[in-house]
Amino acid sequence: MVEKIGVLFISNGYGEDNVAAHIARELKERFPETTVLGFPTVGGGRFYSECGIPLAGEGIRMPSEGFVRSTRDLVGDILRGLVGSTVRMGTRVRAASRQNQFIVVTGDPYLLLYTSLFAKTDRHRKIFVGTLQSEWYGSRKPFKEHYSLLERWWLRLFCRLVIVRDDKTARYLRSRGIPYAVSFGNPMMECFDSYKARVFSGDRTVIGILPGSKSEAYENFGKIIETVEALVGLSRKEKNYLFAVAVSPNLDIGELADRHGLTESGRYELDPAFTVFRIGRSGIELFISSERFGRVIGEADLVIGLSGTGNEQAAGLGKPVVGFWGFGPQITKKFMVAQKRLLGDSLFLCPPDPVAVARKIDEVLKNETILQNAARDGRERMGGTGSVSSIATEIGVYLDREWK
Repeated sequence: MVEKIGVLFISNGYGEDNVAAHIARELKERFPETTVLGFPTVGGGRFYSECGIPLAGEGIRMPSEGFVRSTRDLVGDILRGLVGSTVRMGTRVRAASRQNQFIVVTGDPYLLLYTSLFAKTDRHRKIFVGTLQSEWYGSRKPFKEHYSLLERWWLRLFCRLVIVRDDKTARYLRSRGIPYAVSFGNPMMECFDSYKARVFSGDRTVIGILPGSKSEAYENFGKIIETVEALVGLSRKEKNYLFAVAVSPNLDIGELADRHGLTESGRYELDPAFTVFRIGRSGIELFISSERFGRVIGEADLVIGLSGTGNEQAAGLGKPVVGFWGFGPQITKKFMVAQKRLLGDSLFLCPPDPVAVARKIDEVLKNETILQNAARDGRERMGGTGSVSSIATEIGVYLDREWK
């Protein structure tokens, strides 16, 4: 590259922003001749800021938080100005695209279509990074799980490089007439910090807890607490549990504690990023942090997961995940059943019954064969590590070739 090339990253969700921001940072570091900007179409784009990527614009905020699961959700968004806000955002996308030579769309094919309707950039100047859909779902459901005929047409019509999250999906797209579909593994497996030294005792069974990143997590956390109490009651004489909770920065730990009667007892001395809370009068401790997601899933022996991307990342590290559906638009029974198809033997799905969930956790931890199968399936389906660097390199080489 001999001159500055402007690259605009457009993404449409919490996990998508995270992936796009990490790839953008890596691209900027590997190819300093590029100028990189971010455009989150949902929310404020916190991950871009954390990765040092300036924003060309921001997205819209709706009551559904981007999870339209029913007519009621859609109507609520429309009443709050969805149509007008979407069009206005499209004009901002168009303005930003005119200031950059290339666009990297990160998310699903709908975002590629939306971007292409407003940003009249040549298809050779658009790159698509698919973070959601996978043939591991074993489904033909479009937009969320499977690249349908319509979406494949969009990929052929609107871009010239398609990067997807696993080899199985890349092979499928190539077999359906998209020869430029490639995969370097799942980039979300590198979008969190990892730690070499442990801070939780190896003598204790660490249960990681992922309540989710949306506002529904406040209510769902009540069921998680009941599950923790049931688990301790079930196995008090057999297991010495430690419960580590990774709370999304989108949520307020103080509000979470107040809603469920948690009592703060100070910072954890081996890692002050964790605050220790006690559940009521039970004396059960929760180590809660909004900064140590990677540590929680990295040191966990098992994860209680009511999360989308978080559950997948934990499974990708070889951790068994026990999940149940909760309240709100994201972690529904339908969503969790689909995630079970994606994660296979690494996810154990239960009804929202704390005693049943506790028994399943106890069963999984006692069976070495189950643990080994969970680790194998999770790592295979999530694609391992090293992908962010490879994706950035592929994009950089592509930019250089197409710009010439």
